[in-house]
Amino acid sequence: MRRIPFILASLIVLALVPGVLVAQDQGRYSILSAQYGTGEHHVDVTDRLRDIARSDRSFRLDNRLMGVDPDRGRVKVLRIYARERDGDERMFEYREGQIIDGALFTGWSRGDWGRSGWSGHWDAARSQPNMEAAIEHLRAAQDSLQDASSDKGGHRLRALQLVQQAIQEAQEGIEYANNHER
Repeated sequence: MRRIPFILASLIVLALVPGVLVAQDQGRYSILSAQYGTGEHHVDVTDRLRDIARSDRSFRLDNRLMGVDPDRGRVKVLRIYARERDGDERMFEYREGQIIDGALFTGWSRGDWGRSGWSGHWDAARSQPNMEAAIEHLRAAQDSLQDASSDKGGHRLRALQLVQQAIQEAQEGIEYANNHER
């Protein structure tokens, strides 16, 4: 008799799991392609990123995980080229060692993206030296916060989130300038 409530509860939980998984896979951007490397030497890693995304929600970017080191001895970046629902395209850039969270991207864990190309190329954006310098300083702050010991009552984690948000805002500012300021 005790088994019936347990079985019913289990069935209810199982019925809810697909909805939870779908809700977690609802991002704002659809990935078009992904490149890994430097401005001089980079490779298409769209298929590799798809494989990683199917098994991990977030991960730390490095050569081993990407399966390639396209420019030995230099810091690499992963550039994810994506399209927003309204059709606008943008680029997300992540440095080696940075944590990548797929929550921004639709279909992340299903891997049903990356089948259409990016309309630009690696250096599609025009030069924005002040904004790029700000991003580099923010990344240095991010590295320091990641290396800090203990969580400081949750403040270190919140600071990391705010720095990541500031990096994304600066990247969006660069993108806006490239699309609207001629």
